[in-house]
Amino acid sequence: MPLIDIDRSRAAGNVAELSASIAHEVSHPLTAVLTSSDACQRWLTASPPNIERALMAIERITRAAHTACDVVNHIRVLSRQPGEMRDLAALGSLVEDVSDLMADEASRYFVRLELEVEPDLPRVAVDRVQIRQVLINLIRNGLEAMEFVAHSRVLKMSVGRIEDAVQIAISDCGIGLELPDKIFQPFFTTKVHGMGMGLAICRTIVDAHGGRLYAKQNDPQGTTFVVALPFEASSLPRGV
Repeated sequence: MPLIDIDRSRAAGNVAELSASIAHEVSHPLTAVLTSSDACQRWLTASPPNIERALMAIERITRAAHTACDVVNHIRVLSRQPGEMRDLAALGSLVEDVSDLMADEASRYFVRLELEVEPDLPRVAVDRVQIRQVLINLIRNGLEAMEFVAHSRVLKMSVGRIEDAVQIAISDCGIGLELPDKIFQPFFTTKVHGMGMGLAICRTIVDAHGGRLYAKQNDPQGTTFVVALPFEASSLPRGV
């Protein structure tokens, strides 16, 4: 194959991967907007209308819309100036925010969200937009894994310190992993309408933070995804 054809092939592959990545990142908050909009409509058309729950749904819509804007702005900034955009964050609070954002979607799957955060955890230098997208993706995977589970559906999340890292564990009681060695490969998917980019993007993001992302099978069933982000030698980018 001529060299120019090889270069074109690689460029086309890079464009396809980038396009899939952007579509994947933006789809999460937009899905949250649609889910919360449906919930808001249900609460307002109930008899009598549940104004309090409708207002909560509107707050989630606002947060999800801001998240979508953050993702787009983040991509725009990175296209102009490659590099890290990190600041010190309390991961427990970040997981709480994401859990609240996903509450309506969890309700649609009849899943109860449980969160346990260890006190006095050190802050970690992270790109908040990227780590938030990792958490949304992992939580959504857990919800979808329990879609056809007959027994009680619970998604457990925990944030704690493990040696020199803050560890986030997201555990479902779903069908479990069929191909654990392949799930982080780009464009590999077990979903009918999946792009196969979600977990690959998540691992790339976590790796870029010097952390680890892996999955393990639960006993007797289900899957736990673990994100470990180091806090020792965590440093802020220039200008922060």
